[in-house]
Amino acid sequence: MHTIAVGPASVAWAATSPGQVRTGPRDIRLSPQDRSRAAGFGVDRRREFVVGRSLVAALVGGLFPDATGWSVGTGVCGRCGERHGPVHLAGVPAVAGVSYARGLVVAAVSPSETVGSLAVDVELDAADTTRTRDLTRLLGRSRQPVLRRWTRIEAVLKADGRGLLVDPGDVRLRGLTASIAGGGTRYQLADGEGPPGYVISLAWSDAESSAASSGPATG
Repeated sequence: MHTIAVGPASVAWAATSPGQVRTGPRDIRLSPQDRSRAAGFGVDRRREFVVGRSLVAALVGGLFPDATGWSVGTGVCGRCGERHGPVHLAGVPAVAGVSYARGLVVAAVSPSETVGSLAVDVELDAADTTRTRDLTRLLGRSRQPVLRRWTRIEAVLKADGRGLLVDPGDVRLRGLTASIAGGGTRYQLADGEGPPGYVISLAWSDAESSAASSGPATG
């Protein structure tokens, strides 16, 4: 596990290659529902899921070493209302986000007294002309690399709580801040440092603006 500070968040990332993962569902504070979910996944998906929850647990333990009785679980999906949405922390004053890319999991945690909503997005930075063309068509042309813009937009949509229920074109990027058309919440942006070959972005809102918005999200 590699840990860095990005803005108000503690961020960790770890590879999910076989042989590099030495943790299982019993080693972390999974909610009963997440234990059941993990048991139903295929081998590769279960591995990255458990690594993600393990990273969140490690970050929470570092930020709140004296906290007890907390758990890592799953929030409500913005599409259907079922509990397979963003990562959710219970019993500790913090928000968290997890993102997956092929071979890597990234997690972020921040105290909720500082941050109202928090999300992270990671993408594999591989040469893919079709994907680059499709993202450019979706987002328009810019001097900024299209994959960097996409990870920032994805992070904002996760922090908003509705994900791709919102048109990515409605996200307005302005330097290291962002907003969603028709919304009043302002998001801060930052880029995370990870292993070569990946692009990582974070988005968060402050506690006051999140409390005034219509929906919570942890990304």
